[in-house]
Amino acid sequence: MASGCVVLDEKVSRLTLDPAFRLDAPPAKFPVDPGLDLSALSPSATAAGRIAIRAAIPIADATALLATLVITANTHWIGLSFALLALAGLAATGKHDARVDLRVLKDAPAIAAWVAIALTGTLVLAPSAQVDARLRLALVGFGALLLGRLLAYAAIRAMRSHHLARERTLIIGAGPLSTQLATTLADHPEFGLQPIGFLDARRIASGASMAVLGDYSSLERVVREFEVRRVIIGFGDNLDLAQMVRSCQALRVRTHLIARGADLAIAPDAQHVDDVLGISLLRVPPPALGRPGRLRAKRALDVTAAFALLAVSAPIFVTAAAAVRLSSPGPVFFRQRRIGRGGRRITPVGRLLRKTSIDELPQLYNVLRGDMSLIGPRPERPHFVEQFGAEVPHYEDRHRAPVGITGWAQVNKLRGDSSITERVRMDNYYIEHWSPWLDLVIVLRTVGEIIRCL
Repeated sequence: MASGCVVLDEKVSRLTLDPAFRLDAPPAKFPVDPGLDLSALSPSATAAGRIAIRAAIPIADATALLATLVITANTHWIGLSFALLALAGLAATGKHDARVDLRVLKDAPAIAAWVAIALTGTLVLAPSAQVDARLRLALVGFGALLLGRLLAYAAIRAMRSHHLARERTLIIGAGPLSTQLATTLADHPEFGLQPIGFLDARRIASGASMAVLGDYSSLERVVREFEVRRVIIGFGDNLDLAQMVRSCQALRVRTHLIARGADLAIAPDAQHVDDVLGISLLRVPPPALGRPGRLRAKRALDVTAAFALLAVSAPIFVTAAAAVRLSSPGPVFFRQRRIGRGGRRITPVGRLLRKTSIDELPQLYNVLRGDMSLIGPRPERPHFVEQFGAEVPHYEDRHRAPVGITGWAQVNKLRGDSSITERVRMDNYYIEHWSPWLDLVIVLRTVGEIIRCL
């Protein structure tokens, strides 16, 4: 090109005429990096690069620990146990393929911690072995691991700089800091991210170094059409941050936030932040119940617990059913349509069953069938779902997880006529932060509430 302005590629030319974005001008030229080559960012090239990066760190760690055993002449079972413990710990806490800013000093605390844990493990396995030999093993291992990471990171930066492992990156919000970030990433390929454009409420962002590809509602279309691998959410007018993050999570793209307040030293834990020449990017993990492995673990816990509870509560269940049948006409079971994942009769006996939550026992059968979970957002009737979905922000987001018999909102006294907005906030918190420990806390607090009602 004779000038510094080029059309990003054929896809961008078509996108600039997208009537949904109200662009009626002829295809526009945007000032972008003349060196941008989307063919170098083909899916096959980036896939191969990701595999190489994912393998580089474990290989470097394994090589470093093997060298440690040879250097310290500690190839017997104590040395091997030390190496295996350290390698397993580092691998379990790795996820190095997601890192943007690769710095050995950031890894040093984690490496030191796992070396110490591995050393403690050898003390448990062989308490009578020489202390000097163990310390030498730990010190040499720590140094070798740092050196291995240093060499691996140098190799990864070289791959990125030669366009062998760069990922197409979309930036949401075309404010001044976002445009600075786009320029920095384009000028420094060693970070491994190639920005291809912005999403913004405005058609053209002042000072932007590349095209505005659409408004915020265009996220899914642009991600799929350009095969975007990463999204960075910056600052923009009328940007619903929570909704945008959850939309990115649903599309399964790696997501970062430009950290608010990072320039004032109030950024989050440094282990979750990448530094791009003074601009801090906060890595956004997928929601806890958005990970297939965790959903399977939760399902296993549900089936086990529901089966045990049904067995233990069978006498109570039979007694309650008989009491309902004798105290009032009609069926023992009350059926009502509720909206689950991915959308009264009151008698004196019924009031007691409701107060003690015994009327929830039949739902254990729904848990075994897989229609419900023991713990999760409570299901709502269809007309309430439609009403609340139109009135309450992020109400639909609570349908990302299976509904439950009890939940985080309920044990925080948000049931009945309580605030729907607060209930939604608590339900979404549970989905984002689920863990077996949180489920145990909810179960114990639920039992406590039942006991207090007796």
